[in-house]
Amino acid sequence: MDMNVVKDILFDVRSIGQTLNKSVEYEIKNKNGIKDLVTSMDEETEISLRKMLRQYTPSCSFIGEEGDVQYSDHVWVIDPIDGTTNFINLQENYAISLGYYENEKPVLGIVYDVHEDVMYWAFQEKAYVNDRPVKDFPSIRSLNECVFDAGLYTLNKHPGLMELYHKTRGHRCYGCASLSIIKVALGKLDFYCSEHAKCWDYAGGVIFLEACKGCYWISKDFFTCEPCLVLVARDKNILEVVEEAL
Repeated sequence: MDMNVVKDILFDVRSIGQTLNKSVEYEIKNKNGIKDLVTSMDEETEISLRKMLRQYTPSCSFIGEEGDVQYSDHVWVIDPIDGTTNFINLQENYAISLGYYENEKPVLGIVYDVHEDVMYWAFQEKAYVNDRPVKDFPSIRSLNECVFDAGLYTLNKHPGLMELYHKTRGHRCYGCASLSIIKVALGKLDFYCSEHAKCWDYAGGVIFLEACKGCYWISKDFFTCEPCLVLVARDKNILEVVEEAL
């Protein structure tokens, strides 16, 4: 894959994403209760993404939140709308998240903030925001200066996180895993924890994260479609502190 192909993919992802901004009528369904939602736009967007991506990588397979799962040495991991509840209720803070891997090695990571029309992407170990390379990486904060993101389920599951909360500057919960990972990468957050992440929640974002010198830990196989614990941090020292709290 060369840069010209990457630019074409980014253009098409933006075009597909902007249809979500214009969506006013769609079906909402519960997958596993009222907090696990899917819309007809999730499904239609994944279909559009798969069709588009296959044009550029014809031999690829897909692991997608709303479609069939098939792993191969050339695989796209797709979340068509990361933050579906935000999409439904807030109409903001949701993203298209894509990660392309060859032989389990990251090639291209894309997180497109649809509402803000901002494309975060990483290719060949370099990170970009829209067309601007990320060159200035944020400084590492001490624990008492940190702000982190974790949902209520994760906080309840790990009381040590609540103890850690009292040692930090604050806590947020944005409800969109990929955008929270981007915030960590850019220093807007210092760490992120999720107890029930699946590979499509992080596969695109962690490529950008590593290009920005961040780090992560996952409790199961990287390409798992089962809920797992994911920790993302600006540096290894903070990551180790969070691991110890769990």
